[in-house]
Amino acid sequence: IATPITFKLGKKSTFLYSLFVIMALCITFYYVPTSGSTAYWTLLILQIATGIFTGIISPLVWSMYADISDYAELKFKTASTGLIFSSSSMAQKFGGAIGGSAVTAILAAVGYSTEAGAIQTEYALTWVKALMSFVPAGVAALSLIFITIYPLTTKRMKEIQAGLEVRRAAPKAE
Repeated sequence: IATPITFKLGKKSTFLYSLFVIMALCITFYYVPTSGSTAYWTLLILQIATGIFTGIISPLVWSMYADISDYAELKFKTASTGLIFSSSSMAQKFGGAIGGSAVTAILAAVGYSTEAGAIQTEYALTWVKALMSFVPAGVAALSLIFITIYPLTTKRMKEIQAGLEVRRAAPKAE
């Protein structure tokens, strides 16, 4: 569903709206009761919906890296696609490593026990819920700041593509 939405709204707007929806779904997740006849299905549906909107953002990120590459080529008169994609990939790997270790550090700090049969404190359980709700919502809010200032709109990308077509069509001086 990412493609038709993006064609209609543009990459930046689709990314922005998806982040808002993800934030709302994550915050809602915290307030859903964890017991009762509908708790399981409500939590499951919220996680699926969150996954769908995260799935919309995932291909957009890579498409936006390509836009950044085109922008850099036009501005600096040299192609740096490999550098842009490899540094982006490295940043994602660092983010995954830091995020994963942060979760374990937070759980250890709040007294979450990994021993078999351990009974978790209410404080630890509250943090487990926060790690599934407010923490990802906070990361999405941080992302909102960056996507808001991201300058490569659909209109700007058309200008960049036109400029690149002119440059690429011009005869090369030897």
